Amino acid sequence: MFDYPHRPKPDTQPQRFRLRFGSARPLIVDLEGFGWLLVGRKTEQGDSEGLGVDLTPYGGVEHGVSRNHAAFSYTDGQIYVEDLGSTSGTRLNGLTLHPSQKYRLRHNDELEFGSVRAVVLLH
Repeated sequence: MFDYPHRPKPDTQPQRFRLRFGSARPLIVDLEGFGWLLVGRKTEQGDSEGLGVDLTPYGGVEHGVSRNHAAFSYTDGQIYVEDLGSTSGTRLNGLTLHPSQKYRLRHNDELEFGSVRAVVLLH
């Protein structure tokens, strides 16, 4: 069978996904055009320069999110999360991530940055 080059492979995920924080409107995360996006919170002075995903509106400061907490990346058609040595850690489905190691995300995975919880929506 001929595989058309413009047709995505069945196991390839789009570079855009959503994070659902409780009952809040889901946050769209778009990795297209970026190698990775930084996840964290604003500084005490309110600076969020360099942040791709700012968790300050979701209680990041109060719930242990580091300024440079984690990163999302897109490699070989898959979306990954990686803890950047954060103080409070990052968990995927309840398991603590090892810093600087990438973990593949799947639909309905639960992420915790410190104690800020989000559900990954890939569809």
